[in-house]
Amino acid sequence: MLAAAAPVAAHRLALVIGNDSYEHAQPLRNARADARAIAAVLQGLGYTVTLKQDVNLQQMKQALRAFKAQVAGGDEVVFYFSGHGVQFGGTNYLIPVDLVPQNEEQVADDSVGLQRVLDDLSEQKARFSLAIIDACRDNPFKGSGRAIGKRGLAPVTAATGEMVLYSAGAGQEALDRLGGQDADPNGLFTRVLIKEIKKPGVPANQLLKNVSYQVVQLAKSVNHDQVPALYDQTIGDYFFVPPGHTAPPQPTPAATAAAAIHVQSSDELEQSYWNRIRESSDPQDFSDYKKQFPQGPHAAEAALELRKLKRAAPKSAPVVRSAELAANAAAPPAAMPAAMPAAATAAASGASPAAAVPAGTYPGYATSSLNPGMVLRGRMVLASNGDFEYTGSTGVKVRGSLNLSRPQQIEGAGTVTQPKRFGIPILRYPDGSTTANMVIRGAIVNGTLRGRYSDAYETGELIFDLNSPM
Repeated sequence: MLAAAAPVAAHRLALVIGNDSYEHAQPLRNARADARAIAAVLQGLGYTVTLKQDVNLQQMKQALRAFKAQVAGGDEVVFYFSGHGVQFGGTNYLIPVDLVPQNEEQVADDSVGLQRVLDDLSEQKARFSLAIIDACRDNPFKGSGRAIGKRGLAPVTAATGEMVLYSAGAGQEALDRLGGQDADPNGLFTRVLIKEIKKPGVPANQLLKNVSYQVVQLAKSVNHDQVPALYDQTIGDYFFVPPGHTAPPQPTPAATAAAAIHVQSSDELEQSYWNRIRESSDPQDFSDYKKQFPQGPHAAEAALELRKLKRAAPKSAPVVRSAELAANAAAPPAAMPAAMPAAATAAASGASPAAAVPAGTYPGYATSSLNPGMVLRGRMVLASNGDFEYTGSTGVKVRGSLNLSRPQQIEGAGTVTQPKRFGIPILRYPDGSTTANMVIRGAIVNGTLRGRYSDAYETGELIFDLNSPM
């Protein structure tokens, strides 16, 4: 199938990045869906595709280093980025999801310069390189009280053999949709690109000009100026689908899934968030709601619940984040590894897991090998039988069980689940999964539980203050 679409001898490689869930800038609607659609089309055209979604700075740099190492002389390469970008001083920066804007120097240090990406591809002597940058949105930092960057992206200089395509011209804003009734899961630019790129026998430079023309006409239909900018330093013709061949007639499963995604409106996102927390007994849930939706329709209710819970909750009472958590606490985690039923083993031997630590909610800290130097706050809700749920400040959760019968040799296991925002995972493991089995070992010393955890992808320390229940 792939050989029929791309019988050329050159090795085809693509790195595709889509960032939606920005932590300190306006979240986006379409970037991940756009990235998935592009990845599916390129894979169907014979590219070996690496797809990354919602990447932080470290993950973005790692992906770029790995991609550069794969590229060799004579290869045909595509780099696609959809997310926030900003430009100042004539330089363009691609923004990872964890960037905290403080000033231009800090943004330059904690983001990825587009020119670096282009230079890396040029160094590898690829026969054809195309960088597609759908980051021409409004300045993500304009409302932060800081004068950081300008709207859109600055013109760029392509090296010989390179094309660079912006979804909009310098200073223009790219449209994610054509009005409130537009249900297409992809942004205006990407929906045109994925249709045109599969047409056989059209040279790349002409094909991208065709994309530009159609985007201009569609944008004009809603009185908006959007002219994709093409910077072309290629020699000769390059074909995504060579003359006499056809692209796969049916979309790949990934493309089909992308097309089926429903992009929620801001009102739907707010209501979905409220539905999940409205029965919560944790003040932090309502505090988070007020931060996310200060003008939301449930803001007054959130403020009232927050005041009631802060007045009523005893300091030593366990905190239950939601009715769902309360229901789940009564049963052992479904995804617990069968080989490590630590609390169950202790109970069968007559030991008392509850003897070491009373049930409650305890504050703590964690480190991770994936984020060297960072200490993240968390809290653990511990049941009398040793079952626990840990919630980190990033939203990561671990559900599992600890054998507390031997305070100097605590062992346990659990399942870690990466955080979600509005029901959508914002972090994934390298294999694309969002869960992993974890092993925990530690000891209680002077009322402090200190331990180490490890899973297939990371290790770190856990520290909980058992003398200070929340």
